[in-house]
Amino acid sequence: MKFLLRKQNTGIRSLYHTRRFFLLCLIITLISASAFSQEGYEVDRIEFSGNQSFSSGKLAENLTLTAKRGLARIKFWQKPKIFHANRLQSDVHALIMFYQREGFIQVEVQPVVDKDEQNKSLQITYIINEGSPVMIDSVSFSFRSDPQRLSILQAILAKVKSDLKSRSNVRFRDQMIQDDMGRITTAFNNEGYAYTEVKIRPQLSPDQFKVDLTFEIDVGPVCHFGHVAVLGDSALPVRLIRKQVTFQPGQLYSQELLERTQRQIYQLGFFQFVTVKVLLDSTRRPVLPVRIHTQLARKLTVKVGAGYSREDEIRVFLNLRRLRFLGGARRLEFYAKHSKLEPFHMNTKLYQAAFPFPRASLSINPFYLRQQEPGFSVDRLGAHMTLQQRFATFTDGYLNYTLEQDQLRASEAVRAVALDSSKISLYHKSTVHIGLAHDDSKPIFNPETGNYYAVNLSFSGLGFQSDFHYFKAVVEARHYWQLKERQTLAARLKIGSMEPLYDDPFTPIEDRFFAGGSMSMRGWEYAQVGPKDWTGKPVGGNSMLEANCEWRYPLLDPISGVFFVDAGNVWSRVHGHRLDQIRVAGGWGLRFRTPIGPIRLDFATPVGEGKKPLQIHLSVGQAF
Repeated sequence: MKFLLRKQNTGIRSLYHTRRFFLLCLIITLISASAFSQEGYEVDRIEFSGNQSFSSGKLAENLTLTAKRGLARIKFWQKPKIFHANRLQSDVHALIMFYQREGFIQVEVQPVVDKDEQNKSLQITYIINEGSPVMIDSVSFSFRSDPQRLSILQAILAKVKSDLKSRSNVRFRDQMIQDDMGRITTAFNNEGYAYTEVKIRPQLSPDQFKVDLTFEIDVGPVCHFGHVAVLGDSALPVRLIRKQVTFQPGQLYSQELLERTQRQIYQLGFFQFVTVKVLLDSTRRPVLPVRIHTQLARKLTVKVGAGYSREDEIRVFLNLRRLRFLGGARRLEFYAKHSKLEPFHMNTKLYQAAFPFPRASLSINPFYLRQQEPGFSVDRLGAHMTLQQRFATFTDGYLNYTLEQDQLRASEAVRAVALDSSKISLYHKSTVHIGLAHDDSKPIFNPETGNYYAVNLSFSGLGFQSDFHYFKAVVEARHYWQLKERQTLAARLKIGSMEPLYDDPFTPIEDRFFAGGSMSMRGWEYAQVGPKDWTGKPVGGNSMLEANCEWRYPLLDPISGVFFVDAGNVWSRVHGHRLDQIRVAGGWGLRFRTPIGPIRLDFATPVGEGKKPLQIHLSVGQAF
């Protein structure tokens, strides 16, 4: 309880530190005497006894000595941890500090070391006497400010009180107090009080293991933004950066507006880093000058990569990016890829940032794609034009127009079932897409908390002699719950429907819904859920429903495991969703964490459909 002890009266602090000093000296003496002869042995097992409030895994995170046992032995690249008495002393101290930060100020930790002479190994058992935790008895707030402003300050505090974790009958934790101090500071920063300082004044009753907390808040003067200066690289027009500033000189100061400005400038995509800060001084002047520092990213970047999955097999790609193309806030990108599902994929994108609005962008994207599906193949040549707008920090929308010419190759069986025996092979599509997405899930490659919601609407047949006319809608929702011990519960629901318009007899097969595979229903091979022709080739459907749930849990860093259930189906009919026809699969998998996302290995099989072959999926990234 290190943070609390720094704040309480000198008598209690001196008494406690004296007691802790003699206790640590005694433990260190015992460790040194009993463990010196055991140095150089390999640590085979570490166990904990008496830990009722925290799991053994949580306590083990504080240790430098670790046991290489069980799954840990697959880490052949790591040398075994060798026992040293000083490491044991350090670990005992770390455990005591951990417990004190969590409110157990009278914790005692006694290590017991058992030696195996034959195997030259040791077993360490930490015997823990947690003692009683310190509980919060009351929480109060006081202001160091002009009494005339007291009602205004109390109104600001009332907005954040419900978010504070420090409450009566809650165990005192250092991190909890620090977080609450940060929440209070931020709340007043966003209301113009840039010099806000929050201190904690605790009154501890050691005999009763209770503490009364008082948050002392000094807000300082009301502040306003001053002159805004843009510093750093000048290759981009300063007016482009200023268009992203979300405040004006003279406006009431807000930390939230500073952070939003920093994000918007960085999201232009041309900078290596961006900092936006105000100049505070010891005199607490109320007008705050603002400095924006930028560092441009490299003008040309080249990325070459290769990978493997059970569906795509070997895939290779090349990505070229040229910033400030033809000067200004333009970016040119070229992308090429080869894989089993996309034997030939090339596209070029010309991107204009901050156009026609500060938080919007316009891109033109010609492409050529050969799509090789299990039941057909199609060559797609065309171009996208996309206007994208950021409405809020985590919310984006887009308006896209796509004009393309497609050449379809399909068997007679596929045409008979999916295309009413039509001989159509070369056709045009003119399609408008509208989408809105909110994504506050994090971290980006392996979400553990937050939500994702998206709605995408498509209308095909808008002029240019489009051969197909249809309406398509897809809605998707994901939610991530962070459980204890770095566990995550993830769920996804996705539903879609498409309908031919103007008496068209069918929808284009390449735009239909397919299910099955590593990113969908993992109990089946890629695209094998839903309507098929009489030879077993998938032909897609006009209605789709998918629901997925995963429990992700740690095994041995960087490896984690997952249990999952996938359910859903694809139907030929428009709005043909039927819950009594839902198909279900279950399975288990492994994840190996990497900087670009987890490498994923999943094993799954259908449920309630008799004996089916086990499906194995190897890919990169979470399924959702």
